[in-house]
Amino acid sequence: MGRVIADGMQYEDATNCCTNCSGGSCCSDKLREIIADGRGRLTQERRTLVKAVCDYQGHFTPEALERHLADRGKAIALTTIYRNLPVLEQAGIIRRTSLFEEQESNGATYEHVWGRKHHDHLICAGCGRLVEFQYPALEVLQEAAAKEHGFSLFSHHLELI
Repeated sequence: MGRVIADGMQYEDATNCCTNCSGGSCCSDKLREIIADGRGRLTQERRTLVKAVCDYQGHFTPEALERHLADRGKAIALTTIYRNLPVLEQAGIIRRTSLFEEQESNGATYEHVWGRKHHDHLICAGCGRLVEFQYPALEVLQEAAAKEHGFSLFSHHLELI
């Protein structure tokens, strides 16, 4: 059964979340929220793209995502992927990752973060090995540093290279 959103577009309710969604909320729900706020239409390409992003294992470049989709018989133009990644970022579904990774891949690198616990990265400058970790004491120190300098954190990204 379809629902109508702000721009009059109809879409089918998705009852299946991606394999990485948790906590009773789906990435597709977050995308719908952004779309309903007047940021475009919920096209089939966007639904396909958000599903691919959510099911992608590990960090990815737009080019890797394009290949991932093509391998599954879903052809989405690279320009469409680039145009939509900021929308997925704004929705909190993905985030840009390491500047070091971007240097290595010669472009933007992203990761799926919706429904996942916050984590930081350790990156080896020699071999590029990446370790995702959580360390509660670092979170406390970052909050204290922000407060000491008159800031209030709403997000952060820590990379140790």
